[in-house]
Formats: sequence, C-alpha cells, structure tokens
Amino acid sequence: MSTDHEATFSTPRGLIRILHSGEASRTRVERHLRFLVDNGVELAAAAFEGYTRHGAGAVVVWREEAPRRFRPRPFEPERLWYSTQLHVLPGATAATFSGWEAQQIEIYDPQIESVVLFLEGSRFSAYRIQGPMTPPLALRGAQAVLN
Repeated sequence: MSTDHEATFSTPRGLIRILHSGEASRTRVERHLRFLVDNGVELAAAAFEGYTRHGAGAVVVWREEAPRRFRPRPFEPERLWYSTQLHVLPGATAATFSGWEAQQIEIYDPQIESVVLFLEGSRFSAYRIQGPMTPPLALRGAQAVLN
C-alpha cells in the first residue's frame, strides 16, 4: 500500500492540504494539483452534492485519452461526475488501482474533505483534499454552475 504524500497551498479561502499516493509522475501530479487548486470551489460543490445524494464516493475527472506531453491539444475535453464505485469507471479495467484510492473513499470526512480521481486513458490518480470548506448553501450555488 502506498504512503501518503502531501502538498499545501494558500488560497483566498485559506490553506488547503492535498494528499496523494505519490505513484504518478511529478509532472502529472503538478498538473493535477494546479487543477485542484484552480477549481477547488467547483470540485468541493460537486463532492458535497454527490455525498448528499449518493453517499461516500469521489468526484471523477475523466479524459478519454491521456494528455499529450509534447503536442498538447488546444482543448482537451474532460467529463466530471461522482462515483461511489471505482470498478465501474470508464477505462477502469485498464487502470491499475493500488488500494490507496479506495481507502481514501472509506476514511475521508465529507464535511471537511473531498476525494477527486483523475482518469486519463488508462492512467489513474487519486487525491484527498482537506481544508476550509465553503458553507453548504454556497456550495450548492457553485454546484449549479457545473450543471
């Protein structure tokens, strides 16, 4: 089982701590961390709404293909949804799970944390985000933007 790696960021909402397994490449982790910090309010809203409707689970950011390193596309579509079961994700049969991901879904506190999974082609990365949460009413307003 992987050990936790962490990064801490200062945002207008306060400090955010992001845990990850450390199994992804440094470049990929840096790209994911930037995405998580830049889209934190929307992701927290999706996580809160998903938990309210379906129970413990994770927000999934899915790309059909892994991003190209040397010739990135100008627009790379991503799909966002909430999942309570890792094995039913598109492409999950080709992805390698370490068990760290499922453990995070079991132990996170949905009132103050969220779990976000990136599935890009057959590559899979998971992050648990801890930090000041926006009040639920504000999250619902931010979640409406996602719909």
